[in-house]
Amino acid sequence: MANAKITILSDKMRGTSFVLTNDEYSIGRSDSADICIPEPTISGHHCTLIKMGDNEYAVRDEGSTNGSRINGEKLEENGEPVTLSNGDLLQVGNIELLFENAESSRHEATKTLTVINLDDTGTVSLSQGAMANLSKKNSKIKRSRSLRDNKKQNAIMISLIVLIALAAIGALAYMVMSMKG
Repeated sequence: MANAKITILSDKMRGTSFVLTNDEYSIGRSDSADICIPEPTISGHHCTLIKMGDNEYAVRDEGSTNGSRINGEKLEENGEPVTLSNGDLLQVGNIELLFENAESSRHEATKTLTVINLDDTGTVSLSQGAMANLSKKNSKIKRSRSLRDNKKQNAIMISLIVLIALAAIGALAYMVMSMKG
């Protein structure tokens, strides 16, 4: 039987995974936390992972300063534990963690898609069902338009380039005429 795990997706510790086998794990900035993540936006004892059954875990926020979220939904401080599903994104402070439950992913669609390249550690593949959780979060991100998509800025840039080219040709012609005369 495969174990559930969480993998850090954010910056410094990206790709670090923790296999979950115990009945409870504290997550926090403190060295005494079972899963210590030295990040200023995480409280000393931020939240707790609680085993609910075979490879099933829930998370409870422990009154953290910056809160805990599952797929963008904020957890109540010291509230009831909220069950994690395969592919859920757990956010503690500014750090995102991916929850994976290999047992439940076997029962979902067999087609997988690569989600994120974890640099030197390889990649993470999720089922289509788990991808739905990621797309909910990503749909909230506003995308900025690139320069090439802005026609007004493109027209101004082309005009400036043409003017500079004409000025250079004029200066060159003036130099040639002054050498002849």
